[in-house]
Amino acid sequence: MTKKLFVIPVFILIASLSVCGCTATTNNTATSPSPTHDALLEKLVNATKQEVYGNASYTVQSWDVTWNNGTSVTIIGTVELTSTGTPVAANSTFLSFPTTQDATNYLNAFDKTNYSLTSTDYSSDTSHIYYNATGHAPSVYKEYTHTEGSLLGSSVKVNELIQSNNIIQMGTATATL
Repeated sequence: MTKKLFVIPVFILIASLSVCGCTATTNNTATSPSPTHDALLEKLVNATKQEVYGNASYTVQSWDVTWNNGTSVTIIGTVELTSTGTPVAANSTFLSFPTTQDATNYLNAFDKTNYSLTSTDYSSDTSHIYYNATGHAPSVYKEYTHTEGSLLGSSVKVNELIQSNNIIQMGTATATL
């Protein structure tokens, strides 16, 4: 039963790692200006940072935030669940599209063969990072998950695809039990 209880924090962690971090790694040169980051992604990064560092469910071990370009950010991090000492490693990419329809088209084209539609109701997102960043819930919310491994095994990997309006999150979190 204890192993089952860590799944909820893992899902929260995936959502949190999608847009959080302390430092941004950019590849600036003297001849090219740094790209302007999408304003909504910047807000999501800040909201997630507040959520993650204020969450007593886990201790942050490492964070690496890399802006791939102005509309995409990748976050790689490791935390330890406070209740069990379970290490969780996560890798997430967050993409911003010009419109919600563009994000929907991207999600529809994604191979979701092994994924299950988990929710279309934003209230199921327990982190509420999108709401904290924007002041409102998304009008379009779709969450797909695919779990590899078993709660009875030595590790479990959770893969998620989430659409919140014009934002797509692709993330994985692996917990070693």
